[in-house]
Amino acid sequence: MRPERAAQPPKLKASGTPGRVNMADEIKESDVKEEKEQGKRDFKFIRWDASGVVGHLTMNRPKQNIMNIEMLKEMAKAVESLNLREDVRLILIDSSPECEGYFSMGVGAEGYTAQMVFQMMDAFHAVFRAMSDVSKPVLAVVNGVASGAGAELAAFCDLVIATEETQFRQPEIKLGVFPPLGAVVYPRVIGPRRAMELLLTGDPINAQQALQMGLVNRVVPRSALKETVDSLVKRIGEQSGPVLQLLKRVIFEGTWRPFGEALKKSQDIYLNQLFELEDSQEGLRALVEKRKPVWKNK
Repeated sequence: MRPERAAQPPKLKASGTPGRVNMADEIKESDVKEEKEQGKRDFKFIRWDASGVVGHLTMNRPKQNIMNIEMLKEMAKAVESLNLREDVRLILIDSSPECEGYFSMGVGAEGYTAQMVFQMMDAFHAVFRAMSDVSKPVLAVVNGVASGAGAELAAFCDLVIATEETQFRQPEIKLGVFPPLGAVVYPRVIGPRRAMELLLTGDPINAQQALQMGLVNRVVPRSALKETVDSLVKRIGEQSGPVLQLLKRVIFEGTWRPFGEALKKSQDIYLNQLFELEDSQEGLRALVEKRKPVWKNK
């Protein structure tokens, strides 16, 4: 047998050829500029600001942020607008001051009727598909009650900061139904046994219980919420946008796929996508040169 050729370590790539114009890059930069210019706007039921490195989505349907189809479509559209925005590092989801005491009480009663359930579920799941496709870390800031679809939304996010007054509810079993997304998400977030108890009983859990079971990352007093969120956003915002996207994708794939397949997918992304990024090369150069990397988000 002929011996296998040893794999070569990745080489640092040189910068692009000076003076050479790539039309595709020019078009992409034009699209990104347009997205930035339109990044800050108010929809009917949400506020959206993607003018900086954070895509900030604020649910604003006072007082309880009860989700209807139009609101869900607005949320999906806002997240989808980040598809070309490699400079955006993070998506932050919270509720407006007008909704004090509530993150979201979930889908309205009309969403459970036979006439609306298919449209409502499609609109609801479109938000999660958009979050998955954009592949940017998502931080939920929960200050109050998160119930039903509102609790599922928080559970699906990658990071959750909650105030001491926060409460999570999945009461669907008491209505003779169950949360289809929650039944898939919770076992992967808090484990199957805790997920079974949460969904089978429909009992609410407070912020400390959520912290103990791994549903939230931190519980803070309401007075310390802004400082805590700003600090975490700043730390994540200092990293390379494309690298954050690839890391999110690997962790997401690893959470939802069998281990062997997840490992293979992770290896493929690491070798064939991560090392194609200028930022991964810059990170290696900075390590060798013992300096702080300067990200280009490419």
